[in-house]
Amino acid sequence: MQERRLKQDADNVQKADVTRLLSRWPKLERMVRSNPRLQPFVEDIDTAYHLLRDYSTRRYRAIPWGSIAAIVAALLYVLNPLDMLPDVIPFFGFIDDAGVLALCWNMVRKDIEAYRVFLSENPDLHREK
Repeated sequence: MQERRLKQDADNVQKADVTRLLSRWPKLERMVRSNPRLQPFVEDIDTAYHLLRDYSTRRYRAIPWGSIAAIVAALLYVLNPLDMLPDVIPFFGFIDDAGVLALCWNMVRKDIEAYRVFLSENPDLHREK
């Protein structure tokens, strides 16, 4: 069910959603870093931030739109406190968020790794949040 939902949400992502997500990044980062269930995704989410920022500034475009859309859809899902299992439900509220992130990262893993290679080959790129 999560895979179908993620694909449907990704199909509805617009370019403006990338900008909207980047503007809400501090909230997402606080959420992820403060939740033990989401800790395994901290490094990938940090990479996703840089990837989305570089995509939006046209510094990096070697990624299919479908992967960008899936990342944005998954991260917007995590930001939504009223997703399938509301985040206010103790213990269970972030399980679905972790599941959606795991599914997304499995879908876009090769694109994330290609971006990391790009970063390692371009160490002069300015990286500030």
